[in-house]
Amino acid sequence: MKKTPFISLIIAFYNEEHFLEKCLQSVADQKYSHFEVLLINDGSTDASLQIAEKYAASFFKASLITIKNSGHAEARNIGLQSCTGDYVTFLDADDILEPNMMEAFAENISNFKADLTICDISVYSEDGKKEYGSNWNEETTKVVDTNELMIKLYSGGMSENVWAKTFRTTLAKQIIFEKGIWFDDRPFLLEYLYLSKTVSFIDKKLLKIYRRNSSITRRALQPKRIIDAYRVFELELNIAKKYNNLDSYKNRIGRFALNVFVDTYIMQIIDKNRITQINEVRKVFLEYVVKLKKVIKFQRIDLRWKDKIVLQLLLLPKYLGWNFTNLIFSFLKNQRLKMVEKLKNQ
Repeated sequence: MKKTPFISLIIAFYNEEHFLEKCLQSVADQKYSHFEVLLINDGSTDASLQIAEKYAASFFKASLITIKNSGHAEARNIGLQSCTGDYVTFLDADDILEPNMMEAFAENISNFKADLTICDISVYSEDGKKEYGSNWNEETTKVVDTNELMIKLYSGGMSENVWAKTFRTTLAKQIIFEKGIWFDDRPFLLEYLYLSKTVSFIDKKLLKIYRRNSSITRRALQPKRIIDAYRVFELELNIAKKYNNLDSYKNRIGRFALNVFVDTYIMQIIDKNRITQINEVRKVFLEYVVKLKKVIKFQRIDLRWKDKIVLQLLLLPKYLGWNFTNLIFSFLKNQRLKMVEKLKNQ
């Protein structure tokens, strides 16, 4: 057996003392052992470091790295720089591996040697008592080419998270997670799809994901969510341009960003009684919708006529006020509103 690990598992954490022990125990319980663990402590101030130290001592091959609090993305970047496995995967500190996850990934990689391997997940409420659908797409699992998979990223047929996936390390090390934004998974995954060629799927639920009450999705809408959503739009355009594919993907990128802003507007309706600085939130929202519209025009992004109407609707509060526009939006996007509300309240 090779001395170097086959797979590297990166776990970045910050103040996760209530969840980290279960997470790390699930790693310690893996049937397969030819992998390394990189625990990146992002400047925790609670008991997380002590928990990590205890488990790091028992792992066959583990590294515990403590950095000054720099954010989730930078912690992951440190992990990527330090990992030595042929493949790399990521685990959030509040989630749990099934006992056969690393074994299943290693076997699949050995058989198919794909650049990207993806498994199904189980999704639970924070207390673990309620299970939700994972949105595993059987049609998507037939894809074997990452160029084709990229289309699924814009059509809702693929999760944009980096967990439940293994990446070829030599390719992953060419990318960095964007610092300071909430949605750093998506740009990383998009660029990886450009760099890679082949994908394989494991039709098994190998990872347990927990929907915490404090998650970004469930929080009351904040200006940062709006700003970061726009930043991801910019990053995606830049990535497509970097790989000489802007003309082929700019329309998908623009339409996806518009849908994100539609959902964000709906969150403003749902959360209006919970938002502490609602005037600031609404001001920032209109500011970034204007920016979105300008970039769409500058890049000559081709929106369908329905999308053009929706873009104008997002700007209506400037002229008709928020209360009246909210009524219009609630009527026209009633089904979408119910779906977003269900997602926030699950």
